Amino acid sequence: MKQLRVALPLMAGIALLPLLSSGDTKNKNRIVPPTRKGAASELPTIRKVGEDLVTVGKKTYKVTSLTRILVNGKKAKVADLRSGMQASVTGGVLRYGKEASDTIYKASRIMAKTDNKLEAKRREFNKKQAERAREMNRRKNQGRTRR
Repeated sequence: MKQLRVALPLMAGIALLPLLSSGDTKNKNRIVPPTRKGAASELPTIRKVGEDLVTVGKKTYKVTSLTRILVNGKKAKVADLRSGMQASVTGGVLRYGKEASDTIYKASRIMAKTDNKLEAKRREFNKKQAERAREMNRRKNQGRTRR
């Protein structure tokens, strides 16, 4: 009886093994372009700057007198922040809202960059890599007959 309990699931697994390995192999050899990702290229941008509120990405941060603001590595003020700059904000939750967009955070440090060309360079690189991969896939599939 114990042998039957062990043998039955084992035989079912062996019977299903060929089904799992014979999946869709059409795109198995397809070339996928490598993308360039990095912390600098994925930094959110400043959307809105107020007197004591700064919106970075989807989060709103309250700026206090204790908040350290650095623009390009140099000490700055809230007035030096501009929308479109890439920024990294360190802080915590000041007040929870009903939804994520209603939550207000307290910023302890804001580091911003005026050079926002990293995103454009990354996009251009990814576009070239995608075109290169499409061309290689086109060449690879040229001799293949369609079903």
